[in-house]
Amino acid sequence: MPNTKFDYLFAGAGAGASLLLLRMEQRGLLDGKKIVVIDPDTKSKNDKTYCFWSTPEELKQLQCEHLISQEWGNVRMIQDKPESLQTMKYSLISSMDVYSELNRIVKKYGIVRKYSSVKAIHSAENGVSVETENGILHATLAFDSRTPLFLPPKKNEAHLLQSFLGYFIEIEMPLSDPDCIDLMDFEVDQLEYTQFMYVLPFGPSKLLVELTRFGNEPITATEAEPILNEYIAKRFGKFKRIETETGCIPMSSAAIPKENLSGVVSIGSRAGAVKPSTGYAFKNMLRHAEKISECLVEGKQPEIIQRPSRFVFYDRLLLLILSRKPQMGKLIFQTLFQKNKMTTVFQFLDEKSTLKQELSILYSLPMVPFLQAWWYDFTFRFKNTFVPFLLLLVTFVLWVLSTQTPNTFDLTQQVVFSIGLLIVGIPHGSVDHLLEAGNLDSRPKIGFILRYIGAAVGFLLFWLVFPTTALLLFLLYSTWHFGQGDILEWQLLKNTAIKSWIWGGLLFAILLVGHATETNFILLNMQVKQIRISGETAKIVSYSLGLLALIWGILERRAAMILCVLMLAMGIQLPLLTAFGLYFIGQHSIHGWSHLKQGLKTNNRNLFKKTIPFTAGAVFLFAAFVYFLEKGWLEAFNKHWITAFFVFISCLSLPHVLTMHRFYKNYF
Repeated sequence: MPNTKFDYLFAGAGAGASLLLLRMEQRGLLDGKKIVVIDPDTKSKNDKTYCFWSTPEELKQLQCEHLISQEWGNVRMIQDKPESLQTMKYSLISSMDVYSELNRIVKKYGIVRKYSSVKAIHSAENGVSVETENGILHATLAFDSRTPLFLPPKKNEAHLLQSFLGYFIEIEMPLSDPDCIDLMDFEVDQLEYTQFMYVLPFGPSKLLVELTRFGNEPITATEAEPILNEYIAKRFGKFKRIETETGCIPMSSAAIPKENLSGVVSIGSRAGAVKPSTGYAFKNMLRHAEKISECLVEGKQPEIIQRPSRFVFYDRLLLLILSRKPQMGKLIFQTLFQKNKMTTVFQFLDEKSTLKQELSILYSLPMVPFLQAWWYDFTFRFKNTFVPFLLLLVTFVLWVLSTQTPNTFDLTQQVVFSIGLLIVGIPHGSVDHLLEAGNLDSRPKIGFILRYIGAAVGFLLFWLVFPTTALLLFLLYSTWHFGQGDILEWQLLKNTAIKSWIWGGLLFAILLVGHATETNFILLNMQVKQIRISGETAKIVSYSLGLLALIWGILERRAAMILCVLMLAMGIQLPLLTAFGLYFIGQHSIHGWSHLKQGLKTNNRNLFKKTIPFTAGAVFLFAAFVYFLEKGWLEAFNKHWITAFFVFISCLSLPHVLTMHRFYKNYF
């Protein structure tokens, strides 16, 4: 059927697809539909076991009682100390029983099976096209359960593996309590991982004994078998191995890429069904299948699994600990189950607990490793907002000083800005020769230095002859330069160029219009036409523009951008040079420095050493500029220091802006 277009296409025939087909059948969504299931595996053997816990009411809602092959009423974390699950049961479903349901549905509804791998899925007109090893298939809606590829973990994330190797065995000495499972028996060598035994009895003489590892590398048979053999012999005596089970489940707090393909719905692990901290997924797959079926009945677009953010946070902390300090796993899990009721822990792991229960559980756990993980997570997540927050705080302090103690304010800002300019303000523009060469160890070339100084001096002469045009050019390239740096820092990576111009324009409008009186005084000294606007009206306009920028930051969900806008708004109450200096040093220069470190792949110390010659050169040029000003050789600026400062910055920044633009284009 080469030209057939299917109503539903399933990329994968595992539990995710099987359970969804089962739910769709129960809701009458398969009748009269053309359906294809694509998977290279015939699913003819029992390759997995799925376990979960539930109350009778929950089990009824899940509608999977007919699939359960075994269940237990007691759980043990420490040998000889079983705990009743009360109304709960710990249940097991074999993958072969799930596949049997799939085969039954396939036969009943005439579903097409394709034994092939899916190479790619693309959105197409009125549906999707699916590329397989044996050709292209078309469908209105595709359900994708292929194994997900996680994004590279960030520094506050972890990507571990839950790998296991187990024996199905028969023992000579019958069990005294076949209704009790060992969920996590840590009485085995940890070997610098988190390792435990998992025991499921199937009657008095048959059981599954499994060694499970949480770690960066999967456990091998060479590592696992001696531990298994020793554990079984010591605890159960003589045994006969019937079958071996192996597997590996990702435990990752890293994100799964969102493909946002029209007509494609992710299911199973691809939709986030696997709980990162435990590896349990079966109930999540069932619930997701129910939700998808509801959406299809109501004609809505199904969504991926949405987890409560606090549980995402809990999992991230635990995986950080297991990744960085795996030896802590044994203590954490043993404490979790020893100091809390098993039913409460299961509710917590099911993400159905109350905040009060969660706080009680967290309080019972070893505090130090979780505080360390929290601090590591906090500093990483909010590193982009720490500098803007500190900058806002400094702005507030200066504003208070300016209103209460003007003399202290003048001294404080002179000290702050002098230090800031020497440490990062001037240095962030003092490695342009390295950017030009693309090499941290390159020496400045005479030609580059002459071109650099020539551009600055040439623009100064241009100021003297054409001040209005020079000012417009300065505002244009500064708007672009500052806007580009901030937009890239905030990672607003769609329509970057347009956003750079808009943000740069808002930035200068808030600063210059908000200080209209000072701006006009500078324009007068530059011999440029002034802005005809009253001080009060100017502030209203500036605050209105600030409000627009604030709304933009909220819509973009960028806390650093919001803090920057608040700093600019507060800066309207300060002198223009102070407000601009706060932004230039605290926002632009610090973030520009960070970008340079990233692009040149170096650290603060090495980079600062490279800036010293050109920083000294910039200070020398400024001293020369002041000397010429004092001598009356730059009479056009009427010896007005603020005017002189902006003209000097404009001359020095012109070649820097061009160099940084090439740098951003190549590295970001």
